[in-house]
Amino acid sequence: MIINYKLMFGMDKLMHFIGFAGISALIGVFMLIISDRDRVKDQLSVIWFVLVTIGIIEEYRQYLDPVRSSEFFDAIANIFGVTTGVGITLGVSYILASKQEILSNVFRLYPMILIMLLIGLLYFNERPFLIDVSIREQVRSLAALIGF
Repeated sequence: MIINYKLMFGMDKLMHFIGFAGISALIGVFMLIISDRDRVKDQLSVIWFVLVTIGIIEEYRQYLDPVRSSEFFDAIANIFGVTTGVGITLGVSYILASKQEILSNVFRLYPMILIMLLIGLLYFNERPFLIDVSIREQVRSLAALIGF
């Protein structure tokens, strides 16, 4: 049995995913703007159910159209797109609700992440520019000690 990966994960599926993710994110952000913050999760769940149903019914509509094709994996891509768009909206809602706490945590972690990324670049650097080879080896052994 040969699996056709282009059929399962091709550009068509990516377009279905991006389209439904964009639509659901836009509708979700619109609902965030006009609605009460206490009911956001309930409204996002309704948006998810409606858009998933529309995505599946759209595949049946394409079956009836002679110039279009209906595919199971298109419906799956629609569902994943809607889920991603609603998830983005839920994340934006969470960030807006706890904006101060999130920003303080991000700025607290940022220097540590930045230092780790810079040490990683020193480790992967192919051509030493200002660093002596012995220092480079010390950085590599430090990275090995940390677990990289």
